[in-house]
Amino acid sequence: MEFDLDQKIPLNINWKRLLFLTAILLAIVFFLRLFIFVLTPFFLAFLIAVLVDRPVNFLAQYIPRFISVLFTLSLVLVILSILIIFIFSSIIYELIYLSSFLPQYREQIIHYINRSLEFYQEFFEPMPVEVLNIIDQNLIQRGEAIISNTISNIIEGTVSFTVNIPGLFLFIIFMIIASFFISKDKERIAAYLSSKTNISQNLQSSILHDVFSYLRVQFLIMTNTTILTGTTFYLLNFHYAILLALSCGILDLIPVVGPGGILLPLIIYYFIFDIKIALIFLILYLIISGARPILESKILGNKVGLHPLVLLLGLYVGLTFLGVEGLILAPLSIIILKVMLNNGLIQ
Repeated sequence: MEFDLDQKIPLNINWKRLLFLTAILLAIVFFLRLFIFVLTPFFLAFLIAVLVDRPVNFLAQYIPRFISVLFTLSLVLVILSILIIFIFSSIIYELIYLSSFLPQYREQIIHYINRSLEFYQEFFEPMPVEVLNIIDQNLIQRGEAIISNTISNIIEGTVSFTVNIPGLFLFIIFMIIASFFISKDKERIAAYLSSKTNISQNLQSSILHDVFSYLRVQFLIMTNTTILTGTTFYLLNFHYAILLALSCGILDLIPVVGPGGILLPLIIYYFIFDIKIALIFLILYLIISGARPILESKILGNKVGLHPLVLLLGLYVGLTFLGVEGLILAPLSIIILKVMLNNGLIQ
């Protein structure tokens, strides 16, 4: 069979509908950005109310809903408070420990750079001495810059956290009160939204189901990464196990970078100085990297009905145009738009 390369393939694109859907998607992004990053206490209150909905409904069969909401929220807040106190106290301790040893680490970094250059002496040997001196000076300057920036960031972060403690308490108070009223008056709020918009309660439930399926998968992946890396760092007697584990978990939400932003430099470093630890980190990195596509394809593909490639494209576009906020807004907006299309809200 021969193909005519000059033959034009017709593209039937409905540009009006494409522009309309793009406008709807941008409107969803704007609303979510306002709700998540401006009205953050109410967004977190909404998340808490949805998470406790099942136990509240169960208890409401035997006791008044007012009491069931109060009891469930109190239990959740106690558990969260214990976890937050443990995590933050560990992080603060590790940051203080890190800041006290940063001057020593400066000398160690310079020492390790020199050892690395000696290790690869055969590779650099053909280069002129002037080039070797420039490489050496640049690596040392980079190490000193990292140390200086880390010290200043720790100091600024500590001062900022101390100054914002009153605002943090106010934030928590608003979040607790809002979560109580959202959970207690859930049916009334849903009925009000249905009466004022074209979004029925079934559509609201469908949107919540898909959005929380996506959030649950991301939380599961982040928790899996944090636990695996934290356990590994702890067993290897790393001083900053919790801090490194949380950093790996957060980075796992960022495409391309992922936990490799921390694990890959460690693999390269220990490949030079301790091959056994390097192999441990390499196996850990392969396990974490393999777990994400499996969980996303199995759970997201079945429950949300979106191909992982579509979500990956949304993450890339969101990261390009909105930065870190886009990592949260883009996939949620795509999921909401998909639910609205499937339910006939958008023609």
